[in-house]
Formats: sequence, C-alpha cells, structure tokens
Amino acid sequence: MKALYKFLYLLIFIILSCSPSKEKQEFITIGALLPLTGEDSDEGIRALNGIKLGIKEINEQGGVLGKKLDVIILNDRGDEEYIVQQYHALRDKGIAAIIGSSYSSVTIALAKASEEDMIPIISPTASNPEVTRNRQNVFRAIFIDDYQAEVMAHFAYNSLNARTALVLKNRDSAGFARMSDIFTGTFTNLGGVITAVEAYSSGDEFERILRRHSRNKPDVIFCPEDYASAAKLINIAYETGFSGVNILGIDAWDGILVYVSNPEAMKNIFYSAPFSFDDQDEEVVRFVRNYFAAFSQMPMSGSATAYTCVYILTEAIKTAGSTDKHDLIRAIKNNELNVITGHIKFDEENNPHTNVYIIQIDGGVYSTYEKISL
Repeated sequence: MKALYKFLYLLIFIILSCSPSKEKQEFITIGALLPLTGEDSDEGIRALNGIKLGIKEINEQGGVLGKKLDVIILNDRGDEEYIVQQYHALRDKGIAAIIGSSYSSVTIALAKASEEDMIPIISPTASNPEVTRNRQNVFRAIFIDDYQAEVMAHFAYNSLNARTALVLKNRDSAGFARMSDIFTGTFTNLGGVITAVEAYSSGDEFERILRRHSRNKPDVIFCPEDYASAAKLINIAYETGFSGVNILGIDAWDGILVYVSNPEAMKNIFYSAPFSFDDQDEEVVRFVRNYFAAFSQMPMSGSATAYTCVYILTEAIKTAGSTDKHDLIRAIKNNELNVITGHIKFDEENNPHTNVYIIQIDGGVYSTYEKISL
C-alpha cells in the first residue's frame, strides 16, 4: 500500500510539474499597451479591436511555429509616466514583443523605457519621427509626420490647384509645429504662397484667427491637430463663412465626424490616413467584412494599423524561427510583406514608406478622394 501511495504522489508531482511548461509550449505571448480610458480611449479601443481580430485570424489558421498567439492587454491611460510602469509589468511577464502605443508622446516614453531591454515594439499610429529615431527595437506601422505633411502640400497644390494657404501652427506641440513648417516649405517650393502662419495654443483662438483672414480668404487652410481640436476649427470655419475654403488635416483627424456639429461643414475637409475602408483591394475588403462582423462598425485607420502590427510580428516570428528578441528585431527590419495598408519595407530608421490616402467625408460617409505615394 505504501508503494502505491508513493507511486500516486510521484504521478501527481509529475503532472503538476509538467503542466506549466506544456502551457508555455502552446502559446506565444505578446503585449499591448493602449489608451483604453480617458480622452484618447477612442483610438485605443479601435486599435485593440484590430489586434483582437488579427490574433483570432492567426490562431484560426493554426498559429505560428505550431503555437497559438496570446496577448496581455494593459491600459496605458495615454500617460507618459504610467505607460512606463505598465511596460515594466509586461516585461516581467516575459512577453515576446509589444504593440503600442497609439500616440507619439506616450510611445516615445515607452521607447525610452525599452532601450536597454531591447524588446521589439511596434506602434500602430505614432507618427512622430522621434519614436523610432536611433532605436533598433522600435518600429511603426504608419508613415511619419514629415512625409504626410509633404503629401498634403502636394495634394493642395496639384490636386486642389491651391495657390494660397493659411497655415495654423500649434506652439505647444513640437510634432504638430514641425508638420506646419514642412507643409509651409513644401508648398512654397511648389510655387504656392503662404498668406500667413498663425501660431496658437488652444482651439479657442481659431475664431479670432479666421476672422482676421475673412476678407482675404486663402485657397486652403492646413492644420495639423488631433480630431477634437480640428473639429473646433471646422465648426468655427463653417459658422464664420469659410465653408468654401478647403481645410486640410492629418491622420489624427480620423474619427472627426462625431465631433463636428454640422455634417455640411465636412464638404471641403480632407485629411491624410494610412488606410481607407473603401479600398477595393481584395484583402482590404475581407478585413473590412470580418471587422464589421466582429465589432458592428467600420474600421478606422487605428484598427487597420494595429491589425497590421499583428501580421508584422507573426511574419517576423516565422522568419526568425523563435521569439528571441534580437532575432525578431532583425526579422522585422529585413522582412518585406504586403498587408492591408500596402507594401511594408522598413527604412534605416524603422519607418515604412506606405501609401497615403486622402480622406473626404461627404454626406456623412468617409471615402477615398485620392491615394498618393511620393
């Protein structure tokens, strides 16, 4: 009987000892850091949905290297200090890579925190060049600010035949201010005239600025801003007689429609984006159909780029044949792949050179006005 008890104890010990290692063998775990509460939560939730859909598809196709993908999702609150704490929590769980965050300032804080650890990080939508500059382990799935500002200047001059432009410059945001400068330089070099560069700190200043230019309206107004502040500009422009002036924005305007009080104000509004759900590419159509079936809404850019991040990581794991962080970084850097946002190949600063969609909202519907690649 004692021998039987010893055998049973040994069997239980073996089962308990083997279970955790078996679980580790079945999953590859990545992390996600996104703003899921607070004023930036719309963007974070869109990105989260894209990640969920990508992982679901990968796992339904058999996973990667014979293992299923798993994700640990943490809220970074859109806070530069808090994301560092959350990063350490993910790092200590042994994740293979991180997708995040949504906005540049928070992602830069994440990038700095990860420099010594060299955990691969891919941001869906952080477009400030400083996010990846001189960092081997940090990538993005979106074009950089400099490029989209150049594209918008070309669009204004060549597609809208604009010859004069009023540029609004946010004095409290180095990233937005830089985009204003790049647009100004590019538009001028093309032959356009900048009627004024108006610096501001708050959207409350837009009415005063526009009234100053009401007698000599420009062909276009360029304003790199987030969607909430941009909506203030659009509402005020419509109310103060600028409804016929084309107003140009950036990728951070995605989702702006819900903040605009009068849909008629959107007729002359154009902004840049890395994705458009009305693209008729076969893979885009499939993604849009699956996303709508899963979440009962159309995907915006943040959803598409976060989904793309999952596929970038998956391909890197396949290429590397492991989740070793140095092998993954090398694989991400060297891989070329076609995804729903276009052809991805990273440059020396870990930035992809992708298409820029010019989005127009007419009749309450987001649609592609033009697709541009310089």
